[in-house]
Amino acid sequence: MGNNLTRRNFLAGSAAAAALAGLAGCSSGGTATSTDDAANKKGNGYTETATDYGYTIVDNGDGKQLSYSPDSGLKLIEKDGYAFKDFEGTSELVPYEDWRLSAEERAEDLAGRISIEQIAGLMCFSAHQRQIDDDDLVNDERKTFLDGGVRCILNAASGYPAFKQANLANAVQAYVEASDNKIPALFSSDPRQGKNCYDWPGNLALAATFDPEVAKEAGAGQAADLRKMGIANFLAPQTDIASDPRWARFNGTFGEDPALSRDMVRSFIDGVQSTVDENGEDQGWGDDSVVAMVKHWPAEGAGEGGREGHSDQGKFAVYPGNNFNALMIPFVDGAFKLEGKTGSAGNVMTSYTVAFDEDNEYGELVGSGFSTHKVTDLLRGEYGFEGAACTDWAVLNDPDGDGNWTCWGLEDTSVWTPAKRASKAVEVGVDQMGGCNDPTLLMSAYEDMKGQLGEEEAEKNFRASAKRVLLGYFYTGMFENAYVDPDTARTTIDKTDEEIAAKALDAQVKGIVMLKNHGGVIKKAEGSDKPKVYVPMRYTPAATTASGMGKLKWTTASATCELPLVQGTLEKYFDVVTDTLADTLTGPADEKTGDATPASEDLTRLTAADIADVDYVLVCAKAPTNASARRGCDQDGNFIPLSLQYRPYTADSEYVRQTSIAGDPSDGSKWAEHESAKGVEIENRSYFGRTSLMTNENQLDQILEAAALAKEAGKPCIVILDITQPMCVYEFESEVDAILVSMSGSTEAACRVVAGQDEPSGLLPMQMPKDMVEVEKQLEDVPRDMECYTDADGNTYDFAFGLNYSGKISDDRTKKYYVDPLTKPEA
Repeated sequence: MGNNLTRRNFLAGSAAAAALAGLAGCSSGGTATSTDDAANKKGNGYTETATDYGYTIVDNGDGKQLSYSPDSGLKLIEKDGYAFKDFEGTSELVPYEDWRLSAEERAEDLAGRISIEQIAGLMCFSAHQRQIDDDDLVNDERKTFLDGGVRCILNAASGYPAFKQANLANAVQAYVEASDNKIPALFSSDPRQGKNCYDWPGNLALAATFDPEVAKEAGAGQAADLRKMGIANFLAPQTDIASDPRWARFNGTFGEDPALSRDMVRSFIDGVQSTVDENGEDQGWGDDSVVAMVKHWPAEGAGEGGREGHSDQGKFAVYPGNNFNALMIPFVDGAFKLEGKTGSAGNVMTSYTVAFDEDNEYGELVGSGFSTHKVTDLLRGEYGFEGAACTDWAVLNDPDGDGNWTCWGLEDTSVWTPAKRASKAVEVGVDQMGGCNDPTLLMSAYEDMKGQLGEEEAEKNFRASAKRVLLGYFYTGMFENAYVDPDTARTTIDKTDEEIAAKALDAQVKGIVMLKNHGGVIKKAEGSDKPKVYVPMRYTPAATTASGMGKLKWTTASATCELPLVQGTLEKYFDVVTDTLADTLTGPADEKTGDATPASEDLTRLTAADIADVDYVLVCAKAPTNASARRGCDQDGNFIPLSLQYRPYTADSEYVRQTSIAGDPSDGSKWAEHESAKGVEIENRSYFGRTSLMTNENQLDQILEAAALAKEAGKPCIVILDITQPMCVYEFESEVDAILVSMSGSTEAACRVVAGQDEPSGLLPMQMPKDMVEVEKQLEDVPRDMECYTDADGNTYDFAFGLNYSGKISDDRTKKYYVDPLTKPEA
């Protein structure tokens, strides 16, 4: 901080407060006060302090702290002993400038003042912003959409240091503050565990703790990191129930149980959104709050065959178990019913998928962001959600050769333009368009809406959206204090705070689940000597995988060979011996670098004699990986099964559908052209008789080879599985002595458990299937409906199963959650 200080004291006139009569007030934490309290709140002057980063801090004493750029031309208003920012430039305090009023009043006032063009900018949520160039933080691309009024910005630069992201936020805030449209920017982020922030567990690992308080702590920790980088909106948590074990986005969820997901979601959002005082008391909304955008309403996890909604192949959700209502439980009974003072998640993101039913039980056959039933009837109507709703990304885009598009149900470009899709989304109650940088598109949508509904109704819809969007700005104090101190980000995030890091690691440890511990090979450490461990190097051959949201793109990753865990982390807990990789590699050149890649012949494994003095063999394996994990198709576009086992799986059992439930009309038309699917012949998306396409079958070979070597040497074999969803363990379980699962890739947490420094306490937030036949038997929309695998020790890997040193865990957590799954919301 700089020391350039000026002090301005003044006395407030008592008559000046009269203009505030009839308006409710708001404390710094967001708790509503009486009308009189707001009108009569007085201060004792303020001080201004210039910082080294081009912005000035205004200390209002017992009022809101402000920050602004003196170079922007923005002035302050003195009133009632406090300072306020003069966004209007009139020297007269208007309601939205008055931080003493509630967020609702301020949003209502501003939404009624700004132009439709400015609202169109607010209704755009930017595409991913990655490049951070110190010489041009506000680059030409960003200037273009900022000048157009876009203010919600998705910061996807998680690979950059936190202080650089803080610099970016400050530069953008100064840029918009100097413009005619002084509405601040609201930066957002996807979850970014361990990417230039503290490594709190991901959602699935949090669910494995079965402890909502851990989720709350993790939410608060992530929010603290984000605010230090100038980010006040979080595209999280993923609130979907992972009701199908094959679904590629399983790891972003809190598992497959409605009650556990509900409780974890509720606590996580309380941690994210609530500002707490020095005593840990919840103050509601405040300067430390981050708005949670729960996703993906009303639930994304029931894609047919486990396919995922980013692609045409996965655009249909199906409900063979008639369980649509159960999948909304974490939203309506969790995210919308918080225990904390913020009350409800601030925002919602709609799902991509088309909820398929012949009789339109779940509404017209369009993506959720265009659905009257899902948004107007359910979200806004039955469940009364009052925050902003945003589409998922790229739903407005036309289908084209190489771009990204997800306009499911509205693909026919002879009928639907991007503007018409936006108009339909706004009409049903959606407020923002994900991935849209172009406000002129929203203006076209406004003109389209005027033509259909009339100007009065179109304006009403746009101003209603503006109010809902602006609530997040006022909840988090963006209009008062949008600037951040890059030094704070540098010293508390880029330079690790050991106390915070220890808390995050402790939470990671609580999410490690021990599935098998034959003979008690994993046990409490005795003494300070490190165990001597053989850790085989992990060889991964070249693999071709699919990517992209529109056109299918297949790319090949080069072969790699390396220690499976960071060597420094391993050596903190173990005396490590490992294999040898040749100095000169003989594999083909990497396409990007031109360097030679490893061939399997370049790796020399240790022998039984080499490991005669180790305590155990520790194998670290990644879960089975499908080459087309989201799409479930091969390079020719044929549908193939998504598998949870390493070896290729052929889907030819009696439980595999030979005719798919959902598909597009077989005559090439689109569902928007039909009133319902009843009587319409559809394409068959079955994968019956086809075989999965896996990229890491060799992981199984390495597990089995290591287990055989351990047996030959008379040593136990321990396997750490880095999993992101359920998997079939029957291929190797009987050959190994112990199995641990890590669900957010925390290498150190797993090492601590293996080394006996922490007793495992995690529980499975999902079922582990007996085999792939059981996976085919289960229904996409029904959680916990599989026969689970039973191991050689007689333990069944069901939901809520886990071991500690004493054996199978049975405690208050298992008593509470190991009951029949809920089937409908309380509301």
